[in-house]
Amino acid sequence: MMRKRINDSYGHKAGDNYIRGCCHMIFEEYKHSPVFRIGGDEFIVILQGQDYENRLQHLESMRSTFERTFTQDNVDPWENYSASVGMAEYASDDSTVELVFKRADKAMYADKQAFKKKYGSYR
Repeated sequence: MMRKRINDSYGHKAGDNYIRGCCHMIFEEYKHSPVFRIGGDEFIVILQGQDYENRLQHLESMRSTFERTFTQDNVDPWENYSASVGMAEYASDDSTVELVFKRADKAMYADKQAFKKKYGSYR
């Protein structure tokens, strides 16, 4: 949603810069895991190794980082990187990866709602 607002207000180049900035932040946080862009501003990280072992710390760090960059007031609007974050683990009774994605998506929407409650708008 934020990318669309940036595209509409400042142009697609600014929207592309916004996505690149968000990507950079995700790659910096999850250095040991593959990151996939699955849609306009949606990403999946398949946690491995140290990233998986420290998953809760990474999750909170990612949330804090996005909140901090969102509230910067000394940068261009397309540099106020922000994203809702959700995580789910593969459970032994999951019959498909889709079930994991659905739980992660549900967690991401809960994060999005908490952000809206705090800041009065969606990311």
